[in-house]
Amino acid sequence: MIRTGRLGNLLLMAIALLLLFPVALTFYMVKIVNNSELALLENQKAKLARVLDDLDSSVNQSFEEILAARGARDAPRSEQARVLNEALRPPIEQLSLKYARVQMGFYYPALDLILDGSNGPPKEIPRRQKSAINEALSTRRQVMQSLGQGADAVLEVYRPYYRQGQLAGVIWATENLGHTGFYDRIRQMETNSYAAIGLGLFLGLGGALALMHGFVRSVEKIKDGLKVLEQDLNRPLPPAPGELGEITRAINRLASRLVDVHQYYQIMLATIDDAMLVVDVLGRVIIANAAAGRLFALPEDYAYKHYRETFPPGSPFPELISRALEEKRQYKDLKLSRPREQGDLDLLVSTATLLDSSGRTVGAALYCRDVTERLRLEEKMHRQERLAALGKLVAGVAHEIRNPLTSISCYIQLWQKTNNPSPRALATMYREVTRLENLIEQLLYFTRPAEAKFAPRDLNQVVEKVLQFFREVYRTPVEVVTNLEPDLPPAWIDGEQIERVLMNIIYNALQAMPEGGRLTLETAFDRPSDSLVTTISDTGCGIAPEHMKHLFDPFFSTREKGTGLGLAIAHEIIQAHGGNIEVESHVGRGTTFRIYLQVRKEETHGQTGTGSG
Repeated sequence: MIRTGRLGNLLLMAIALLLLFPVALTFYMVKIVNNSELALLENQKAKLARVLDDLDSSVNQSFEEILAARGARDAPRSEQARVLNEALRPPIEQLSLKYARVQMGFYYPALDLILDGSNGPPKEIPRRQKSAINEALSTRRQVMQSLGQGADAVLEVYRPYYRQGQLAGVIWATENLGHTGFYDRIRQMETNSYAAIGLGLFLGLGGALALMHGFVRSVEKIKDGLKVLEQDLNRPLPPAPGELGEITRAINRLASRLVDVHQYYQIMLATIDDAMLVVDVLGRVIIANAAAGRLFALPEDYAYKHYRETFPPGSPFPELISRALEEKRQYKDLKLSRPREQGDLDLLVSTATLLDSSGRTVGAALYCRDVTERLRLEEKMHRQERLAALGKLVAGVAHEIRNPLTSISCYIQLWQKTNNPSPRALATMYREVTRLENLIEQLLYFTRPAEAKFAPRDLNQVVEKVLQFFREVYRTPVEVVTNLEPDLPPAWIDGEQIERVLMNIIYNALQAMPEGGRLTLETAFDRPSDSLVTTISDTGCGIAPEHMKHLFDPFFSTREKGTGLGLAIAHEIIQAHGGNIEVESHVGRGTTFRIYLQVRKEETHGQTGTGSG
């Protein structure tokens, strides 16, 4: 695992060290030069101090004793100066041989003379030298001073001179540093220091540049490798040193995992029979499985092309993708039919707008399922079901027609014998003929229902109209309770057909309460299903559980003279309206029918689509 920030910190630290090295070396060498200069100067001072020590020890008499010994104590000042210089010349010359280029001598305060062993007349004491001599006399301490620079630099030392415990004067020594090679050594040391500093700068900056160059080259290799990797995940990044190598290895592992995922994804897409195509927010085709390539007739180089360039002319699919991508209009199981040589191709098409976590559109997806074979099988199954229902229908019709015909046949045979039809016989025959007529009418409606004429209708008005009919026609002890929700949205229905459904169900409810009871009608809007719900409840005898599964079968009836077509017709009508009927019943407590109807018309192709997918 790559430790976050470690590579950058190490790189910065290495560069900083390489850059700080020449700076630190510069300070160090400057300090060395300064210390060396001070050390050389101290060495020269120590040398002059030794000269003074030797000069002090080489003269055993005081100035007065030298003058007295040579009989010049009362001599003139110039004579005294000559005598003293002559007496001090041997030790001074001897020490001058030992300490070449060092000048030395004495100062005699009584005569205010510089005594250096020379033969000439007394010299005028320079003010600078006089000041140093006075300081040594007054402080009775050694005084050192460095004068001038370069070749003219002079180092002077002045020390109080004692004899018999008394301050007798000052001994001094001077040396021209330029003649000693002092500054040559300083310059050589400075030259060496500057060379070391230059070398340090070269190594530091060169090392930093080399390190940066190596890092940049490694990064460039990684960038070039990433460009190649972007096109081909099977070409890993070249190895790199250090922690950059950890980065390249991590990227290569990630690429390997992406290759595995891509292979699984390709296998998964290849096994999906439904066509699937995905575009990004720019409309470029990102994903298309093999089924999409076949169904949409995509070119082989569809990848990253705009979707409008990949579909053949006249295809409806680009418009569906455009609506999902640009307008966020999505479709669910939209039915489309496409012509082909073998016959029409029936498709269920769905689209989806792809959103990220912040709700921004990042693409769109198109799903398409070929349901041609399924619809063919369903049609075949429906034909078989219709044939089976027809057989059952024929048997039911034969049974329902045989009974009235038997009654009519018996009365006709009786008339032939008596030649005198009775009013009762005529009434019975009329009733049976009417029964046959109603049966045939319901049978015709069931086998060939009238085409529904959909329009927006007020469901409450339809319910009130049916109730008004029963109030006027049927006189029953049943209490009718209504609970109709106001301000319902319009129902998209055929009003006459829904009236027929309500009449059939209400009639059955009234038949279930011959001794009276309560009939409750309610309407409501069910928001989760976006449907209008009509509830019809009675407090009648209820329906046995074993009869519930046959409730909507043709010719199934629990009443002796029921045709068994009323609920079957009601079921067919509600299905044609795209709704459904739910039934709940308890024996001895009553039955409840709930009818679900659509609120608005299904939008036609080009706007939205519904279906069972």
